[in-house]
Amino acid sequence: MNNLFVLVVVIALSVGLNNGSLLFPKNQLYFRNSLSRNDDVLTVHCKSDDDDLGIHSVQRYYEYGFKFGDSLLHLTAFVCTLEHGVGPKYSVTFTAYLANPFFISTGVIKLWVAFDDGIYLTDEDHDLVKIYGWPKI
Repeated sequence: MNNLFVLVVVIALSVGLNNGSLLFPKNQLYFRNSLSRNDDVLTVHCKSDDDDLGIHSVQRYYEYGFKFGDSLLHLTAFVCTLEHGVGPKYSVTFTAYLANPFFISTGVIKLWVAFDDGIYLTDEDHDLVKIYGWPKI
């Protein structure tokens, strides 16, 4: 009987942790290009210990995003590099997501917005807070 109970729990958790789960929604990271020039493309390149998501070009007023779950085996972190510039180039690399080491997070949504003066992050109240400036490369 104990083995059956364990099997049911494992199946329930497996179903609950999939992409379509309402019980355990995936975490989400988004990167929006709000730069002032139409021809200024935002380049986004994110990596974790397990995944390299590749390089994505984001046109003005558009955004790139992805969903993921926290790892059960190690601390989930995504380090991202954002670049832009017509003429002089600007680049910043930062940790866009770092899991809490004490529990698994679900349903976390972070929106990073690139403006001419830097990169902003939304908080729970949807206020934009400047987190990084643009160093020249």
